[in-house]
Amino acid sequence: MAAIETGDYADSVLITAASGTASPLVLPLRIVIILAVAVLLTVVLRFVVSRVIRRLSALPSRELGVHKNAKIVLGQPHRMGQRLRTFQSVLNSTIAIVIGSIALLMILAEVGVAVAPLLASAGVVGVALAFGAQSLVRDIISGVFMLVEDQYGVGDRVDLGSTGATMASGTVEQVALRITTVRDDDGRIWHIRNGEIMRVANESQGWSSAIAQVQVVPGTDIVATRELMAAVSAQLRAEDGYQGAILDDPEVRVEEISGAGITLRWSVRTQPGQQWRVASAMRRRLTTAFAEHDIELV
Repeated sequence: MAAIETGDYADSVLITAASGTASPLVLPLRIVIILAVAVLLTVVLRFVVSRVIRRLSALPSRELGVHKNAKIVLGQPHRMGQRLRTFQSVLNSTIAIVIGSIALLMILAEVGVAVAPLLASAGVVGVALAFGAQSLVRDIISGVFMLVEDQYGVGDRVDLGSTGATMASGTVEQVALRITTVRDDDGRIWHIRNGEIMRVANESQGWSSAIAQVQVVPGTDIVATRELMAAVSAQLRAEDGYQGAILDDPEVRVEEISGAGITLRWSVRTQPGQQWRVASAMRRRLTTAFAEHDIELV
């Protein structure tokens, strides 16, 4: 009799499970499994993306001459690394959104929500929301074109022009399909919608220009002053810390002549992001050289 009763109890459990009234622990267990698989897939895919980015970063870049006096590398290592980090950020966000959406739909199906009607009505709802989300669509489309055209990337120094009532400029810290994050010189973080960026001044792409201007008193020997500036710039370029930063010979020219004085302009092409350091070093050396040669500044 005990064996018969045990068999009857097992049959009743099977019938209950088959009829859809399973144990209360089954549903939470399935949800936990879905969440665990989603998290695991996200971690694995992000790890794969990171490995691929690292391997691509290690590949040798191809030099392209874009100026007769300066071999600028459009695919140079630091620039390629910036692009790869930008794509890595976007891919990580996309992976999280896609896997999260699929996991949410599976959880809704497990709790008894009819997913098929939701998916069928998504088109109609999308059309209705499109009128209220035009700015969102514009931001995403602008972000896609920005990435494809390589307008800027993570680590670039950019000036994004007028954004509302302020000027947004600084170093790009994060790039997504909808928002670009920029940190300005005061340490503030700017979150700028891609659709609002009408123009981009990239100060870290290809090459940069270091500029130093001096104004000497009227009557100064311009030829001797220009020769002195050329000699100082040659010494600067020969130093270990500036050999790779300066790309070609500098140009010294008379910028302006007035009753107040004569303005001389010194400019040279530098590696991206090195223009401020080179210009600052040149100004310091010019100040010392002018004092040693009794050249009076205005």
